[in-house]
Amino acid sequence: MGIRPRSLGFESLIRLLVDEHKTMESGLARAKEGAQRRDFEAVSAELKALDPIFRQHIADEEAQILRLLIGELGREGADQEIRVFQQHRPIHQLMQLVAELASKSAVELESEQQRLSLLFRQHTSSEEGRVFPRALEVYGKRQRAEHP
Repeated sequence: MGIRPRSLGFESLIRLLVDEHKTMESGLARAKEGAQRRDFEAVSAELKALDPIFRQHIADEEAQILRLLIGELGREGADQEIRVFQQHRPIHQLMQLVAELASKSAVELESEQQRLSLLFRQHTSSEEGRVFPRALEVYGKRQRAEHP
């Protein structure tokens, strides 16, 4: 069965998504530490534990935040946010690749782990610095218009 977006108030959802960024960042840091220790089982286990969190996170962001922004601003107005959310798939694919490499090649693992960490940090910075604040602004304007 597919992952369904969670039923939360919009501001609560944003807070939860920011908290999940921290959880995922910690998991990626533990995976990196495992890679540096050459504890490939730990790397694989950390990334596999992050997978359902990341997939739920994506479902919530795309179904609620992106839908709001496109609905209120149109595709052109939400172009930058759409580009940020398009990073989800490559991040998820890279997480899966790193988990696979954990059982194969130490050199490739370290390189891809570093790439994953950098891409994830850039992505969460974009979401927290631009997408979430803009979504909250749009949501607030919509709420004020609906309930003057």
